[in-house]
Amino acid sequence: MKLTLILGVFLVFGFVLWADSKEEISKPLLRVFPTFRPEECEDWAIRPFICKRCLWEGKRYAQEIRFFEDGPYRTHGCYKEPGGFESLEGETKTGNGNPR
Repeated sequence: MKLTLILGVFLVFGFVLWADSKEEISKPLLRVFPTFRPEECEDWAIRPFICKRCLWEGKRYAQEIRFFEDGPYRTHGCYKEPGGFESLEGETKTGNGNPR
């Protein structure tokens, strides 16, 4: 009985240890921040230079947050209503490519 219990516990925890930690555990979250002046970027933006670049292009600073087992991963970029989120780290776009 004890041997079966011990083997069962090792079997369950063995699968947990070998699980892929790079697997996304939920849908990504898009945070869009309101910005009106470049001075505001210095106050709260995590990456002020990206915030100012978005503001100069007429867009808003945004973060796409993906959740993994080992923690969240943030992608910083700009957001504009017709085009969606545009990552400035990898220079890729996500969102609605064909707005109404």
